[in-house]
Amino acid sequence: MSESRIALTHASSLLAEGIIESMVESGISPDSVILLDDPELARSRQAFADGYLPVLDQYDYDYEGLSAVLLVQQDDELQGLLQHADCMVLSHIGTSDQALYFDASDDTSVLPDSPAYVQLAGAELSTLMQVLRPLSRLASIRSVSAINVQSAAVYGKSGVDELAAQTISLLNSRDSDAQVFPLQLAFNMIPVRPVVRGEEQLRALLGGSDVFCSIQNIVVAAFHGLAIAVSLEFEQELDLDSVRQRLQAEPGVVLTEQIVSPYTHCREGFDVHLFGLAQGQNVANRLQFWLIADGIRNGLVKNYQNAIQVLPNLVL
Repeated sequence: MSESRIALTHASSLLAEGIIESMVESGISPDSVILLDDPELARSRQAFADGYLPVLDQYDYDYEGLSAVLLVQQDDELQGLLQHADCMVLSHIGTSDQALYFDASDDTSVLPDSPAYVQLAGAELSTLMQVLRPLSRLASIRSVSAINVQSAAVYGKSGVDELAAQTISLLNSRDSDAQVFPLQLAFNMIPVRPVVRGEEQLRALLGGSDVFCSIQNIVVAAFHGLAIAVSLEFEQELDLDSVRQRLQAEPGVVLTEQIVSPYTHCREGFDVHLFGLAQGQNVANRLQFWLIADGIRNGLVKNYQNAIQVLPNLVL
């Protein structure tokens, strides 16, 4: 590897925009970043720090000599090209039951040798693990039940655009069209069939095959944001004051008793907000709370950024 550079695909996507912002905040040099996108967006420029970076054709780019490629959107053609790249490919896209979550305390030992395809945890798991990991250090987790209340952004820009189009059509007494969503989402909510892979990934992240994990999803008519209703059971009893102190000391976690929402509190910055912490039915080995976030900014972006930070030989 002749120099340390990171390529970011689909640079105009919602996720890529958040990653670019995070890169700038962390001080990554513009010389270390390559922005890539579809051919029709190539040869444009995108803001980075105090200047601009050119956007190159992601299907025509030579991926050799890179430290890593961040593949931030489902793209079968590009995934085929990257199979032959001599570098690390980091992506939350994949079908593995093993997905990685990174925090600031991780080091290069958690990464496989390059070249490799590294599947990162998705938006919901990356958000959830910011709280579950420190809690698991207090006591062993026996079971996790999570209900993800998802926004249209879980479907990417196409989901946000379709919700906007549906809303405009219905407000103007016109029929709405559903291509991205299975049903009309505007003024509606859609339960989503649980994905067993997500439960297996969470179980693996918590380090035990004996941890019971249940994840349910429902998509609501909001453009951005994520709310997760969490119920936990531990092997040992917990002191609630000690739990609060541990969470308050965790970087990126805001513990609050004030009403919070993704739109009001999570549009800027990268913090998650934990609301309504309590011991369920006053049982000392149970916890319940709401985790409020923007799944893209507070979950995925943070996981990608922390993964970047542990890349060997990365020059900031």
